[in-house]
Order: sequence, then structure tokens, then C-alpha cells
Amino acid sequence: MSELNLNRLYNPNGKELGVLISGLSGGGKTTAAISTLQKAIKSKDFDVNHKFVIIDPKHQIGDWDILAEPITDLSKFKTSIRKNRVSLFYPTLEKLEVEVDSIVNYLFDLSNSSKASFTFVLDEASALIQGVKIPDGLKRVAIQGRAKRIKPVFISQRPIMNRWTDSNLSSALFFRILTVDSDVLKRRWGIDFDEMSSNLSEKPYSFIFMDLETGKLELMEPLPLPKPRQKKK
Repeated sequence: MSELNLNRLYNPNGKELGVLISGLSGGGKTTAAISTLQKAIKSKDFDVNHKFVIIDPKHQIGDWDILAEPITDLSKFKTSIRKNRVSLFYPTLEKLEVEVDSIVNYLFDLSNSSKASFTFVLDEASALIQGVKIPDGLKRVAIQGRAKRIKPVFISQRPIMNRWTDSNLSSALFFRILTVDSDVLKRRWGIDFDEMSSNLSEKPYSFIFMDLETGKLELMEPLPLPKPRQKKK
């Protein structure tokens, strides 16, 4: 098994496109994302001007709030992005698309006016990206993010099958997936997942890393559980 290259996964370098993290509920995808982001946030490989922007529509306590205090007000969240290394947003579910579009557009504005770069993480991405449906902001970050120092990371229970995201991904992490999704992924990328997928149940939080530019598959080492955040007194 190999070790995951966090710099390649989360750091926008002007060469690689976005990332898809996909798997069934309980398969470990959120735990893996939090654990790897924890390491990336502390890593010296990421510039001092680099920001981690996370959107969690689930509002689930004990998940992403390990990394930062959740913010529910959009204007306060934008202020946090300017000031803080890590910012976590709990969107208004009724305004999910509007608020996500506003955040993406704000990141583009910041990238034009400052030296900042961004890792943009959207959990439950399939709530907004489905088949032929994709909001303008997410389409924009999928297509243009690389040029603007924005690395999009889409997290979804089901693999996102949308032409704008599919054609603008450089890598994917696959946890336990449905057989029907395995069949769809075979047709989409011509890769047989079945044999490798059978090994995923042997160790907790192990997963398949796929380089979508070369078609190479690797079974990755299980990840350590993320550590609780030390809250300020």
C-alpha cells in the first residue's frame, strides 16, 4: 500500500484539477478527509497565504468542527476566510445553492486581489451536482479553479457523474461503493474496481486512490482517526 500525497491532493499548483471523494455512508470518506486535511493544515508544504474553506450542509457536530468553529452567517464566513487559515460554514439549506455560489465567487475575487490560494471542500456535493445539473459557481470552480489557485474537493456518497466535474478532476478517492456505481465507473473510466474493492473491508478507512489522468489505481493505507480540535479558552 502507498501513502497519500497530501500536497498533490489539496494544494493548487496550476497543473492538477479537482478531487472527488466518494463512498457510502459510514465508509470513512469524511473521516479520511478530516484526517488528511488536519495534516495538510499543519504542513509547511502549504503557503502561509493558503486558506482551507469547508462547507458542510449536514451541520453534523463532531465532524468538520474538529477543524474549525462553524459559522452560519455568510458575511461573517467571508470575513473568516480573509483572516483565518481554516473556515467552516454551515449553510442555510433553503439557500444552499445561492450561498455556495456566493462563496465561490468571493474566492475568485480574493484570488484576483491577493496572493491567497484555496482548498475548497464541499461535503454532500451531490445535493447540488446531479447528472446534467450543476450550479454556476461550482461549474466555474471546476473549470477555472486551477487557473485561480483554487483546488475544489467534492465529497459525495455517490460518484458525481456530471460532465463538468468529470472532465475537470485529476484524482479520486473511492471508499465502499455500490455495485451499480462500480459498473458505472467501469464504463466511465474503463477501470475494473471489483477486485480491489473487495479488499476495502479488510482494514477500516482504507480506500482506493485513482489518478484520473493516468488511470492508475492504488489501494491506500488506512488513515488515523482525526484528533479533536483544541478549543480556545
